[in-house]
Amino acid sequence: MIRCSPETVRFVCSGLDHPEGLCFGPDGTLFAGGEAGQVYRVDEESGVSEVIAKTGGFVLGLCADASGTIYLCDAGRNQVLRVGANGRVEPVSSGPLNNPNDCVLDPDGNLFFTESGIYSPERHSGRLHAISAEGEARCIHPGPFRFANGVFFDRVSSQLYVVESTRPGVLVFRTDGPALASAEPVRRIDLEPDTIPDGVALDAAGNLYVAFYSPDQIGVVRPDGSFEVLIRDFLAEWMNRPTNIALRRNEIVFANLGGWHIGKIRQQLDPIRPCYPETGPRPTRGTP
Repeated sequence: MIRCSPETVRFVCSGLDHPEGLCFGPDGTLFAGGEAGQVYRVDEESGVSEVIAKTGGFVLGLCADASGTIYLCDAGRNQVLRVGANGRVEPVSSGPLNNPNDCVLDPDGNLFFTESGIYSPERHSGRLHAISAEGEARCIHPGPFRFANGVFFDRVSSQLYVVESTRPGVLVFRTDGPALASAEPVRRIDLEPDTIPDGVALDAAGNLYVAFYSPDQIGVVRPDGSFEVLIRDFLAEWMNRPTNIALRRNEIVFANLGGWHIGKIRQQLDPIRPCYPETGPRPTRGTP
């Protein structure tokens, strides 16, 4: 395990408003969200950020399609939204949601997202939803999940990874279009007790990287099921409540909900590229 320090963590951008979510656009541009509904575009070379939209809520997880449209979960508005290149904010979900948290697109433009529900070790109300490329929204798994959180879509196997923060662990489902092939997960990954996993991402070798809200660390689940803590910040200075993560070749980029920055660490890896369909969902026609 490596300890966080200025030698092991690079600050990509600082001065953000408690970023939870982040994603790469199709051209490699980095986007992030803010606690007051900001959607940031980040220049990694200069470290300068630009607010390209404001939702008026609290932006959590984000993803992007091939046109550069950003899809996001807004916990303040309890909606899933999209932000076009012109900065226009449009809802793509309707109906009552309780803390939509993270979202991901598949190759066909279907959007999967988690609804976390109540944060409680005893009470569970998390659900899993999908919005088809045509804009039809529905709950595809009623749970109740234990605070459904980060998601990742493996385009190679058409499998969806879903974090349960208060279990703590990760469930893996096989998808079938904008639905699940089965209500039963094909794999259950248990994580260390007394931790709070948040965001996940997979590399081409089958290593699953996990950011932990607590303790302040990033770990990896190997293909054989073994777990290793890669880096931990015992002082919560360079890594402060890490949440969502995104992978680049030999890099892990992470958001810090407890701080004001996006960080980056070196790690030998070949990432699975996110899906960038031509377009994601149109305005929804259904209710979750």
